[in-house]
Amino acid sequence: MAARKKARVTPNVKRGSKLKAPDWTGHEDWSGEQFHRFKQNAHRWYYDNYQTGDLMPAVWAWMENNGYGKEDIAKCKAAPQHHVSSTAAIVCNLLNDGMPDYYKPHDEYWQTLPGTSGSVKPSSDFVRKRIEEALTRGEQVVEEKKQEEEKAKVLEKYIPSIQQRMREQVNTMSEFIEQAFDDFTEEKITDFKGIEIIKQLRAQGCKQPHARLLSGDYLPLLDEYKELLNPPSTANMTEQEKDYAQQLKDGYAHYDKKQIKKLHDFVISVVSACDAIIAESKATRKPRRMSKKAPEQIVKKMKYKISDEKYAVTSIPPEKIIGANCLVVFNSKTRKLGVYYTSVEDPTGAGRDGSGLHVKGTTLERFHEENSVACTLRKPMDQLQEVKTLNTRKKFENWFTKLSTTPVKMNGRINPETVLLAVY
Repeated sequence: MAARKKARVTPNVKRGSKLKAPDWTGHEDWSGEQFHRFKQNAHRWYYDNYQTGDLMPAVWAWMENNGYGKEDIAKCKAAPQHHVSSTAAIVCNLLNDGMPDYYKPHDEYWQTLPGTSGSVKPSSDFVRKRIEEALTRGEQVVEEKKQEEEKAKVLEKYIPSIQQRMREQVNTMSEFIEQAFDDFTEEKITDFKGIEIIKQLRAQGCKQPHARLLSGDYLPLLDEYKELLNPPSTANMTEQEKDYAQQLKDGYAHYDKKQIKKLHDFVISVVSACDAIIAESKATRKPRRMSKKAPEQIVKKMKYKISDEKYAVTSIPPEKIIGANCLVVFNSKTRKLGVYYTSVEDPTGAGRDGSGLHVKGTTLERFHEENSVACTLRKPMDQLQEVKTLNTRKKFENWFTKLSTTPVKMNGRINPETVLLAVY
């Protein structure tokens, strides 16, 4: 059995300690490989010994020396630190220490390495891109603050708008998520197990509007992790797209692929928790009163699972089953994903009496016994996330036919372990 790899211990270095920065003296005589190795080690040195807040002053100094004015620096300082990123801050420290922005032997060496593509761009290209993002966000923050100050002159007491109050609440609710990211980066934790996202959000009173804002905050980060785990082909990329792909790779060079996968899965858990809260809000919304027997009354005795925290899925409102041509369900105990087709289809969707699926007690009626089948999911967490994105019946059926497990017939019973995923 191979020896278990020992986790790296976080260096016991006090903030503010006097440390000797990497010395670039004589780099003009270095080979491309020497330069490459030294740059990697120098980057790691800053990563190991400093927190992001300690590295940021080098960004302001670099901006001042490279054509940015005081107003631009103020905007960047106003933006949240992650818009600049710790990686860009480390690069600024290296440039300030004397590292050349571009070193031709390094570029030539890089192109000889297996698995690399394109050429090495000046380090300042990556820094400027992150600064531009920070300037955009910082300008918004400055403008928001300016507007708040103008309102304060008119009003004796500042009264935030509903949107501002909502944003402040979301920022507070997400503090434990941001702390988890920081702890992972600083290697205080090696994974995100035990962080009960949906439980903590509920405890803080997270509702549908909060969940929508919070999910939107993390979706761009999820896209970055997906691209890192499954890099797109560079064959048809423009030079600008290749440059961005390389910058993204460099920006996360201090993580290995297993760590990026953990970050990716954690962000999926955050987004899924938000989706669950949004869906629960719809499922538990009080129905409007109707003059005749409403679908809500027909399904009121149905025993089903509102949500499942393990697989991060939530049921649709059960009344949507009435009259539907197709229903997708998931049994969280057996891991079976099933689809019910009605035996009396309403192709026009006109809601004719006697057409579509129906419910009696906890049992489905008017379903096609031969066509309605279920398959066991081998990777339920990943596969259920894919099901969420299938917004049409055709897309779902194409996806469902590709499952490799043996299908079994459905019996029409809905039990407390059944999650109602979608209707078409």
